[in-house]
Amino acid sequence: MFFNTFLVFAAVSSHTFLNAHAHGTITGVTGANGVQAAGFGIIATTPRDGSTPKPFEQDTSVIRDNAIASGKTGVCGSTKAGGNNDVASQLAGLFPYPSAVFPSLSKIMSLAASQAGLPTAAADGSVTMTLHQVNQDGAGPYTCDVSGDGGNTFQAATVTTQVPGKFGLSTAKATDFQLVAQMPAGMACTAGPNGDACIMRCKNPALAGPFGSCVAVSNGSGGNATAAAGTAAAPAAEAAPAAAAGGAAAAAPATDAAAGAAGAAPAAGAAATGAKAGLAGLLSKIKGGRDVNAPAKRHIVSRVAGKRSGHWLDNQ
Repeated sequence: MFFNTFLVFAAVSSHTFLNAHAHGTITGVTGANGVQAAGFGIIATTPRDGSTPKPFEQDTSVIRDNAIASGKTGVCGSTKAGGNNDVASQLAGLFPYPSAVFPSLSKIMSLAASQAGLPTAAADGSVTMTLHQVNQDGAGPYTCDVSGDGGNTFQAATVTTQVPGKFGLSTAKATDFQLVAQMPAGMACTAGPNGDACIMRCKNPALAGPFGSCVAVSNGSGGNATAAAGTAAAPAAEAAPAAAAGGAAAAAPATDAAAGAAGAAPAAGAAATGAKAGLAGLLSKIKGGRDVNAPAKRHIVSRVAGKRSGHWLDNQ
């Protein structure tokens, strides 16, 4: 009896939630660089103080794997108002608006796209977003992934601040929640017209959805890839002064040797001068005090016979 009652309750609850048209979407993203932006397909004029299908759900994205696989939508799903969230157009700054609102325009420029500058992730790769829950099945938990190549491939991101809910359901309505997801380490953002965009995609597990949105962000020059490169470069940067110091240290002996040689030259000259002076003094004594600047004399042994034989002094 209890089991049957539970099944009926579950069936009624599921039917109620499936037909509630409740949604959740990313209405804002705040960059570490101070740039504010919004999710793909967001219409800035949509009121956020109600929970009925019109007009509060018009820019909520439905992101279904089967629709993506079949090509019915792109990787960021679609909205009631704008249809498919075309990634290339969104990154280029073109935002689809409903023809009922803008009859002569199918696309207009969005202030939240690449041409206005992208919000950047924090130094640790965190992206801070505002998730607006319209009603019941716009709740959490949300899962996020990120693409650095314009939506061709995605990698799992880590949700660090979650939206409350179970299985995409809660009683909250017309409420904003903070949603923070961290990009994988070393993520390179190369998409968009400036070659610096990543796509962060978040969605909940609601049966009527999944609901969520994509946002365009950049890791800029302080993103994860650059940080990783900086980490790798740091030892090299530190090694450079060390190498320079080592080189200087290695050069020091050579410099000292050169200095020593330079210092030795005068010393050698002085020694030679001293030796010359000493010899001159010795010769002076031998010569009986004669002027040392006089022509030098030398003793020779003569082999001349006769009265001039013997020892005599001869000029050089």
